Amino acid sequence: MDGRGVRDRIAAQSAMAAVVAAQSDAPARSGVARMLGVSPLAPDSRDEYREALGELLVGDMLENLGQRWDVLHDIPLGSSTLDHLVIGPAGVFAVRVANHGERDVVVDRQLFVSGEPTDDVAEAARQADLAGEHLSVAAGEAVRVRALLVVVAPRRLVERRAPVSVRVVASGDLERMLQRAPRVLPGDEVARVSDLADLESTWPTARPEPLDVRGLHRSFALVRQEVRSALVRRLLWAGVALSAGFVGLWILVARAVASVVSS
Repeated sequence: MDGRGVRDRIAAQSAMAAVVAAQSDAPARSGVARMLGVSPLAPDSRDEYREALGELLVGDMLENLGQRWDVLHDIPLGSSTLDHLVIGPAGVFAVRVANHGERDVVVDRQLFVSGEPTDDVAEAARQADLAGEHLSVAAGEAVRVRALLVVVAPRRLVERRAPVSVRVVASGDLERMLQRAPRVLPGDEVARVSDLADLESTWPTARPEPLDVRGLHRSFALVRQEVRSALVRRLLWAGVALSAGFVGLWILVARAVASVVSS
């Protein structure tokens, strides 16, 4: 009998696990580094940390779509994992999350962040194709899976030329876009595809070890707390430096005025 464990996977599972593992091997910060607010993140975990935050945010949004929608997270695709698989009245969507911070994003066939090209569009298309292939084999007939690239809270998202097979949307518009999309799947078909997606045999992966969900969330939350604390310290030091500079400038101006008056 096929095992059902895919639904037990949580949003950002792989990214959070990678961050926690990297941080457990990272050397402890010195007292001076802590005082100055040096980031606790190891170089190898910074990308995964940003990705985890984006996947958690988008995962929460998708869970709010309502009962007619089903959402699975961290779908194994062999060499990579799909951030979210969304199945509902508007169809089946392979959701890839792109979290590049609050920066300008331009869509011109591919995704450009502050003028630099990324592989997000190509990867979104590849993962959607893979998800469609595996679901189609499991269903015994073609299952269309559309690629959806979600850009997390960009400063500005401008679409000049849309990609051929990937829909790009800012995270703030995600729920509205899915809810307003044309209905193409009846409820029984949504349930059937969801059942197939939940089967471990549908996806190219070995049966995972039991996951301590609470432990993973707790460990990642501790990392997140340290990162926030370091950021606060850096901001405080920046404020101190700015205040010191302002006082120094005021003293120079006062001396200059006094020199002019006395002369």
